[in-house]
Amino acid sequence: MKCKTRCRHNQLSLLPNTLIMIQKVFATIVLFSSLFSACTSQPKTKQNTEITKDTVAPAAKENFAKGEVIDQVVCRGDASQSFALYLPTTYTSEKTYPIIFAFDAHGTGKLPLVKYKELAEQYGYIMVGSNNSKNGNSWEESQRIAELLFADVETRLSVNTKRIYVLGFSGGARVANGLTILNGAIAGAICNSAAAPAANSKTPRNNYTWLGIGGTEDFNLIEMLKYDRVDLAGHNVKHALITFDGKHEWCPKETMDEAFWWLELCEMRNNLASKNDAEIKKRLEPIQKQVETLLQKKEMYDAFLLCKKTVNFYDGLADLSFYLSTYKTLKTDITVDKSMKLEEVSWSKEEKLKQFYSSGFQSTDFERWKKEIASLNQKIKSESKKSEVQMYKRVLGYLSLASYMQASGALKQNAITAADYLCKVYVLVDPTNSEAHYLNASVAARQGKSKEAIASLNDAIKNGYDDLPRLQTDSSFVSIKTMKEFEEIVGKINKK
Repeated sequence: MKCKTRCRHNQLSLLPNTLIMIQKVFATIVLFSSLFSACTSQPKTKQNTEITKDTVAPAAKENFAKGEVIDQVVCRGDASQSFALYLPTTYTSEKTYPIIFAFDAHGTGKLPLVKYKELAEQYGYIMVGSNNSKNGNSWEESQRIAELLFADVETRLSVNTKRIYVLGFSGGARVANGLTILNGAIAGAICNSAAAPAANSKTPRNNYTWLGIGGTEDFNLIEMLKYDRVDLAGHNVKHALITFDGKHEWCPKETMDEAFWWLELCEMRNNLASKNDAEIKKRLEPIQKQVETLLQKKEMYDAFLLCKKTVNFYDGLADLSFYLSTYKTLKTDITVDKSMKLEEVSWSKEEKLKQFYSSGFQSTDFERWKKEIASLNQKIKSESKKSEVQMYKRVLGYLSLASYMQASGALKQNAITAADYLCKVYVLVDPTNSEAHYLNASVAARQGKSKEAIASLNDAIKNGYDDLPRLQTDSSFVSIKTMKEFEEIVGKINKK
């Protein structure tokens, strides 16, 4: 397969000048290939600093608004750092509360808080979102940001230090997982859309909980499945993985509710929270009916996976005899074994497709990209198997991220010829992505193509672009800022 892939790309070519430029850019943007398996790098770690009351001087707890998201709270220890904050309406400094530290891949601390504040309110959790931790930071910088954040929050809020959790999306999930395996004070991690930790450690701790959340069309889903089923196997880590119908994105509130409930169950199991038998019974009843329905439909593998997940969630907290016996029976079922093997084949096929397309950034011309992307989209429309459709969508998602990394990297190096080509590939791969159109506009503006730049900016707005400060401070658009059409674009964003 590798030989065929290499030969196929050796037959493809670019226009000479463009190829030379892209190869130069490609050589200096090698980090993009690791992004797909890691999203952030995995540098060496430094000595762990745990969150304990002994690490900071005692201080009076502060009063913050309750029941609303505060976008920015400046850290006392470093004014360049800040965090978003949500306190449940029941919050009082007379009690301590469980806390979730959230790490968004783009450093938008308020995003997960706004999205999940109702859950924080329902379950009684403090939520804090870092405004500084983001993709592109080194592990040392990520760790420094987190340590300062932890210390600052603990001195200012009433935190239950036995119930500290971290939550992250994409590269933020890698930071969250890295912090957890090194920091004994963190009780568990919720990793949305990525799994492998940003930190490397020869002796990671293994007495914590881990919950993965992945979209069925997320290009990192296979990584998450492998991490849950292989990497954590045999470790003293309570773990599970839940999926939702979606792409590489923060999961819906309904899915995150399962994650909050997972934390509650873990706390009940560890006697950190009162056992809620009524709620456990209420949540288990529909699951049993779901398993029975799957068995009736002969969907044995789905029933097998649901039983496994249920046991992981409710172990030690309820009568699980039905799920355990069903799981043991299905474990030896020939159709389940066949499904497992087919799934592994599918994983391998997906990885090979990703490798094939990623190598195309060095050698494939734009017309070839048109044919390849058209072929992928046709397979998505015509394929009858849902799992195959989801796989092709994950490959497209992977290509979208690859295109972004390549195009943005070329722009940073001012390699305009290469950036022009790569931005057009990005738009081709992901035509509804506002960032693709924005970068395309940046290239056009630098080339003096004002009409094309304005058109691309309008396309960006149509697809959801709304970052006005970025647009107004972007040096790429200096040459068109005085145009009436540019002012109209600013007006459109203001109206949003």
